[in-house]
Amino acid sequence: MSTSFVRLISRLLIVCLIGLPFQVSAGMIGTDDVVSAAQAQAARVTVLSQINRADVAGQLQSLGLTPQAAQERVAALTDIEVAKLAGQIDSLPAGADGGLLLLILLGVLIWWAVKK
Repeated sequence: MSTSFVRLISRLLIVCLIGLPFQVSAGMIGTDDVVSAAQAQAARVTVLSQINRADVAGQLQSLGLTPQAAQERVAALTDIEVAKLAGQIDSLPAGADGGLLLLILLGVLIWWAVKK
């Protein structure tokens, strides 16, 4: 290598070291930050898994919302909103309208028995 090239590179490195700021900061990550991030991710997975169900996707399409648009809307939600929505999903009883259906069937059965 020629000495002029080495001098040019050396001068360039000196200018870069002096001119560019070197600010490095390190800090501790709190446990609550890590836990809340993991909980938010789990909540998003819960909500997205509900959206991907066939019956929910069909209902969304009947309301004029494609599953892709619903997924984009879930992605746009804040962590707090997603956690609240996932909590509401988890608190819903399975077969929520089953009691009403049973009451209607019982009413039809009684009506049929009285009519006879």
